[in-house]
Amino acid sequence: MQRLCVDHIVMLAAGDFRMRIARYLLTALAISVGVALVVALATVSDAARSYVEQTLYKVYPADVMLYSESINIPQRLLDVLRKSPSIESAEGIIITTGLYNGKVVSIVGIPLKDVDYFAIDLISGRLPVSGGEAVVEESVEARPGDEITIKVYSGALGGERTLRVKVVGVMRSFLKGFIGAFRLNLVVVPLDWLQQNLDTGPFVNTVLITARNKAEVKALYATLKETFKDAQVFSQENLLETVNQVFNALNAVFSVISGAALATAAITTFAVMSITTRERLREFGLLKAIGISSRDITLSVAAEVMAIALAAGAVGVVAGFYGASFVKQILVGMGINFDMPITFRPIYATIGLATAIVVAAVGALVPMYRVAKLRPLEILRLWQ
Repeated sequence: MQRLCVDHIVMLAAGDFRMRIARYLLTALAISVGVALVVALATVSDAARSYVEQTLYKVYPADVMLYSESINIPQRLLDVLRKSPSIESAEGIIITTGLYNGKVVSIVGIPLKDVDYFAIDLISGRLPVSGGEAVVEESVEARPGDEITIKVYSGALGGERTLRVKVVGVMRSFLKGFIGAFRLNLVVVPLDWLQQNLDTGPFVNTVLITARNKAEVKALYATLKETFKDAQVFSQENLLETVNQVFNALNAVFSVISGAALATAAITTFAVMSITTRERLREFGLLKAIGISSRDITLSVAAEVMAIALAAGAVGVVAGFYGASFVKQILVGMGINFDMPITFRPIYATIGLATAIVVAAVGALVPMYRVAKLRPLEILRLWQ
């Protein structure tokens, strides 16, 4: 008996597929487009989040950063911090801003002996080895051998200062074009040379601190924040939380876009299945009249919907993943530094197939309910 029921369901579903193949292909297309959009946005979002986090680790390699707007942190403080059993390293640098060719640049003075700590990604040239040499970010638009003049304006430094540096290397831009007009425009110079030219003496305004034990970072952050109340204290975790908040907001926008596409797919499914069930009313009535149950007929319609959903979901997952890779290539071609690998994760397939099934089920629910509730005599009266 159970075997007979299964045969009924398969036979009815297969017969209807052959008769209405074009209509069902349209339904599958609508669902697959929605699923592809969901998968593509999820893939790009995950890759972008990973890219930004990795870039953050390069720009900000420390666990905790102590920052003062004025260059007033004595370098002897570094020796005190390094003696702490909870601190692995403490690096002092100067971060200030200037103006070059009408654009704001970020001037960073770093100790040459610790230049590897900052993971400078050179495109051309070399690292500075003496005073007056600089590595610039590619967005500064200077080449090795160029001599550039930077104006530094600061009340704390006593007005305007002029820095003349020779470019010896060009480094890759961080987040180039990735977040709109934002540019770091880095100019990296030796710390002692910058201190001399800004007349700051043995002072810095930024200290990058790495903890020996990552479990102690929060305690270290709290201690520094309590001890240095006039300075700003940031932790890498704080910045990562900010990144997550930004991407959560972006994902909310992506969800609205995806939701609109999926709603269209659900409406298309509803329209197609409503028309199909209406056209098949006499067939359903005759099947019920000869003893085939409403359950078998409803399951046959459900089988059609699930087959469409699974096929459309599989196509959507593949199209979405390769679509994300295509978008990445477009971004790289536009000069946006987004050359991150787009990797497939099983969760994308799960999300895609589950989304397709839910959308198809929502769209077909009302038509299937109508089929289940109709009686043979009522169906035949509709055709008199």
